[in-house]
Amino acid sequence: MAASKRYLVAVDFSKSSEAALDQAIKMARDSEARLFLVHVISATFAFPLEVGFADIFEVMENDAKAQMKGLIRSKRLKPGQYRPMVIRAADTALAIANLARKLRATMIVMGSHGRTGLQRLMLGSVAEKIVRSATCPVFTVRAGAEMAH
Repeated sequence: MAASKRYLVAVDFSKSSEAALDQAIKMARDSEARLFLVHVISATFAFPLEVGFADIFEVMENDAKAQMKGLIRSKRLKPGQYRPMVIRAADTALAIANLARKLRATMIVMGSHGRTGLQRLMLGSVAEKIVRSATCPVFTVRAGAEMAH
């Protein structure tokens, strides 16, 4: 019997992330795969000194979990089809690639914001870093794009 497919879907609640989830849902239904919806809270950001790490991370985690529930509800996912995960990491791309390896994901499905030029150079590309780090295929989807790339 063939091993069941597992799609890790990187979720950042953007339009491109939602487009990636839509694509992953279609692929999962066609192949009876399980979805792992993963949101990474970046541990590298600036915040006011009077706010403690524990406080800000707890607020961010609770917000992400609430958004994840809303997303799952809006996509009408049924229990057993998916597993939502909210994790904290210093490097989003590495965390996603490592989690995919740990879960033995068949594929990572994620949105691409399509940044180019100086903006891409300054911010880097999470999708590009994941492609370089992942041991499984990475399928990227851009919101509004007619086809995934």
